[in-house]
Amino acid sequence: MFSRRFDLGVKIGGAIVGTVALCVFAVGYFGVRNDVLDVGYRPEQPVPFSHKLHAGELQMSCQYCHTGVEASAHSPVPSTQTCMNCHTVVKAESPKLKLIRESYETGKPIEWVRIHKVPDYAHFNHSRHIRAQIDCKSCHGPIEQMGVVSQVKPLTMGWCLDCHRNPDSRIVGARPISGIFTGALHSIDKLMKDSAFLYEPIPAQVTESMPLTEPAYGQWATALPAHQVDGIPHPKKAGFGPENCSACHY
Repeated sequence: MFSRRFDLGVKIGGAIVGTVALCVFAVGYFGVRNDVLDVGYRPEQPVPFSHKLHAGELQMSCQYCHTGVEASAHSPVPSTQTCMNCHTVVKAESPKLKLIRESYETGKPIEWVRIHKVPDYAHFNHSRHIRAQIDCKSCHGPIEQMGVVSQVKPLTMGWCLDCHRNPDSRIVGARPISGIFTGALHSIDKLMKDSAFLYEPIPAQVTESMPLTEPAYGQWATALPAHQVDGIPHPKKAGFGPENCSACHY
């Protein structure tokens, strides 16, 4: 019925249209949807928790809720028990805390909506960055000023590499509010006298990095501190971060 030339044109045209449609879908899904990748992503959580109130006004340390970040590859989401340490007494009957009370009574965890996420094929280790005295603000922004947490950094590979290559101009030094090795890095007397000092970072402490190979191929070594107490991580100074693929993709 149709010529071979017409039939070939239909096949080629269909393939082109299909490819274009697939590209448009991919760009729309990965480049437009906030929950995939976008600065400003700010989802509604099941419980209206305010970091501005807790970390800002009440000056609660980040590590009171997010315990173990200095030793764990992942930053843990606080359990309901952590919330109830205070809320068995403080605003115990608030309707905003209904889900918290139900979770505490039933043992079923709250299904919080994740905001910050790197792709599954990339590995990010919290403890390595915390040990280098890199404050939470470096990646998460001024959390203590957020009533509703939003993503403020792109978390792309290029953004990570920019920091690995220029740590002194990118990282925020540890702040007392974050609870990152603050005992040895900040003046206790000043902390007791000036509450604003809680949010002041120490100068970014960047040490000399030595290449592991010649040429470097993106692999660097920085000096580790002497280990003093078994089981307790010790801070070290930041250095050039690795740029070789296997550092994050393994």
